[in-house]
Amino acid sequence: MLALAAAAPASIITLSDFSSDETDAGLLNATMEFTVSGTVLTLTVTNNTSGTNSYKMNALYFNAPDGVTLELDQIAGWSLSTARAAGVFGTFDFALLDGQGNSPNQITAGETVIFTFAILTGAPTMMDFVENFSEIPPGNMPSIVAAKFVGGPGDDSAFGASVPAPGVLALLAAAGLVSARRRRRRA
Repeated sequence: MLALAAAAPASIITLSDFSSDETDAGLLNATMEFTVSGTVLTLTVTNNTSGTNSYKMNALYFNAPDGVTLELDQIAGWSLSTARAAGVFGTFDFALLDGQGNSPNQITAGETVIFTFAILTGAPTMMDFVENFSEIPPGNMPSIVAAKFVGGPGDDSAFGASVPAPGVLALLAAAGLVSARRRRRRA
């Protein structure tokens, strides 16, 4: 469910209401906080899972308005990718992927990781990152953000996402904020 911080200097999205499979979505608990200051985007991610065999996060997905390009400041074990799919939650403009090969850098239970990006093109606001939805496969709901949760009970893994409630989608559509998204091809 979308949770925006009222009168706060950031847009906070909670992932805990939707799962890509039979995994209880309540177990896939995390927040993603977007802050824009000038030409810098800061994404603060907190893994709120708990309990025995808590989930780790190894991929994060989000969108940006058309024309925005980002460059990830160095953070050990993570890379930035574009136009990546997050299971049933569709394709997102950007994905942060944990270390490749022998250097995984997953976000563990209770951990907060801060990612900083240079905004190379475009002039997005904080809200621009929470008003754009994934391109979805037929029969699925669009998502604002998603994450891949791994290493849960029984070595379970699933995608968790923030999907706006149908009423929110209807209000946004009425306001002209939601339309069929054209996907841009990034080189």
